[in-house]
Amino acid sequence: MVRLPKFLMSILMSLMVFSVLVISSQQSLPAPLPISHTATTQHLAPKKSPKVVFFGSSTTVGFGTTRGDRRWTTLLSKYLGWQEINEGLSGSTVSTGNWPGKPKYLEAGVERWQRNVLSRHPDLVVMLYGVNDTYRKIALGQADQPGTYNGDLNKMLNEMAKEFRPDQLVSISSQPNQATADQRAPYDASLLATTQKIGSYFIDGQKAFPVTDLPAYAADGLHLNDLGHAIFASFLANKMIDLGLAVAPPYAQGGNQLIGKLQSLPSQTLMIDQLSPLTFGRLKALEAQWVGSGQAQLSVVRPDGRGDYELIYRTPMLTVNKGTAQVTVPDWWVLAGDRLAVWSDTDCVGGLPVTSPTIGHFAVSDMAPALGKNMSQAIAIRAIN
Repeated sequence: MVRLPKFLMSILMSLMVFSVLVISSQQSLPAPLPISHTATTQHLAPKKSPKVVFFGSSTTVGFGTTRGDRRWTTLLSKYLGWQEINEGLSGSTVSTGNWPGKPKYLEAGVERWQRNVLSRHPDLVVMLYGVNDTYRKIALGQADQPGTYNGDLNKMLNEMAKEFRPDQLVSISSQPNQATADQRAPYDASLLATTQKIGSYFIDGQKAFPVTDLPAYAADGLHLNDLGHAIFASFLANKMIDLGLAVAPPYAQGGNQLIGKLQSLPSQTLMIDQLSPLTFGRLKALEAQWVGSGQAQLSVVRPDGRGDYELIYRTPMLTVNKGTAQVTVPDWWVLAGDRLAVWSDTDCVGGLPVTSPTIGHFAVSDMAPALGKNMSQAIAIRAIN
């Protein structure tokens, strides 16, 4: 038997003790979490948001809005958490058919979809196309007839159906407008029939709001204004939920149920609630406490990043009486930080004293006849489910 020197035996014993300690500590430690489970400020890593191509003409571009971020495609993407890829082309038709004054460079949808849609590799394609075909009175033709609306629409959608699943394609007929009201029916019917043939989704854009509301939502005879784009985006967000392409958010909360004696707030001014902003979600109805009778409009305004607010939605002018009343709205979508506001023609609005009067940049037409602009610390209006 070989006897090791004392110092070697000492080193060997130390190593054995260290190994036992390491093994023991490894067995007592919890297993590391997979990277995908790493905690974030939202508790779990967020899922990848869908990449969506919006394909169409000037309404898709956002014509009629004051800024690009007020167009329906951008608002819809914010509400649903989508990555927006806007491929609108003003003046473009689905068909290659000619019309008087057509620019030579203006490509039709049937010509550009592969470059502007397919090359983007989207998860979803939302198409609002065809209003210019109607407006320019492009020949309807037959499904096998190139250079006509039916022929080129049929070709384009059938080619898309070879590249995308049916549940990746959404066709929307154009929004209500005056310029095509008398001739749009056969074009809308053709879009519906062709969409049904390939098995994809169809949304009737004409149902976004009553045609009688056009004066409030139209920028001109063909295009929507800021309010029109906002109401169109809310309408489409609700439709995307109906189709299973998005998950319904909670209903928005915010505003004030004030207790005690209310003060009447000044009339002929736009009173903006500063106390309780709205949470993200949908607005179904509003409840207001009135301290007198008169005419009033309820609205939602949004901070514009420049210290002022911009109008997003408004109700028609309402006849109000002293007491509490509810007003139903068409599932308006709002963002966190949006505010409730009201205009009245008499001192009928209940609230807390005005603490910070200021001048905003609202146009008179936004809340006609909003002769003055003001802010209130709190108004007696709240969101209810």
